[in-house]
Amino acid sequence: MDHEKATEELKVIRQLMERPIRYSTMSGLSGIWAGCAALAGVFADSYFSCRCNQGAVAAFWVNALIWGGVFASAFAGTIVLTHLREVKQGMPAWSAIKKRILLTIGPPFVAGAGLTFAIAFPWSLGRETGLWGLIPAIWMCFYGVTLWQLGLFSTVEIRALGWAFIVAGLLSAALLRNSPYLTMGATFGGFHVLYGVVVVLRHGG
Repeated sequence: MDHEKATEELKVIRQLMERPIRYSTMSGLSGIWAGCAALAGVFADSYFSCRCNQGAVAAFWVNALIWGGVFASAFAGTIVLTHLREVKQGMPAWSAIKKRILLTIGPPFVAGAGLTFAIAFPWSLGRETGLWGLIPAIWMCFYGVTLWQLGLFSTVEIRALGWAFIVAGLLSAALLRNSPYLTMGATFGGFHVLYGVVVVLRHGG
């Protein structure tokens, strides 16, 4: 069993060496798609939060549905557009590298979702914790860590995007807790669109 594991590790290392880090199948169009989805989520969240009278429980579920939908839309778009790019480049739909990537980026997503629930759910029950404004910063920081780790297998643009999210998350936590729509729109919307445009120009769609 140890021999099989060592063989698999060597296979992954060989694949990484054969495909230089600067070479990527990540789609720039998927970044633009994710940015547009985030901007739509910011608009919807702002509309329902500012114009509709909601109790804490209703607000919790409305926000969960909106941002869950944003995540699902962005994730699905990334999968589809990246797969189409892989097909054009003759790459397999599944590989040991992709398995390693999923194992690498999974924990930050789980941690970010867990902290979000720990803050938002008590608020929905009327127990104000004073931490609601930290949720966008939590998303930015954990997403930034995820992108940076993903960038170890991919292009420098993804690592740069990861650092941008980490810095923005820390600034948001320190200075902009009361401006969630501004920070979410600028980062998950603006950063993604900018990243997508840069990748399209440098590496293709």
